[in-house]
Amino acid sequence: MKAHTIKITNSDNILAKNLLNYLKSLAEDKEYDFLQIIEEEESFSEEINQEMNDRYEHYLKHHNEYEDWESIKNKFIKK
Repeated sequence: MKAHTIKITNSDNILAKNLLNYLKSLAEDKEYDFLQIIEEEESFSEEINQEMNDRYEHYLKHHNEYEDWESIKNKFIKK
C-alpha cells in the first residue's frame, strides 16, 4: 500500500485555503474514507527549508563528492 503526502505550505493564500477547505470537506464524506487531513506546524522557516532543499539537490547532483558513513566511521575507529 502506498500513501501520498500533499503539503500546503501557505494556507494564507486564497487558492491554498480553498483547496484545503475542499479537501477537508471530502475527508468528512464517508465515500472518501481513504482521505485524511493532518495539520502540522512547520518546524523550520521557509529560508531554512529552502536551504535544506538546495543542499539536498546539490548532494543528489554531486553525491560522488561525499564519503559514505561507513568510510568516515572506519577512519575514526582505526585511530
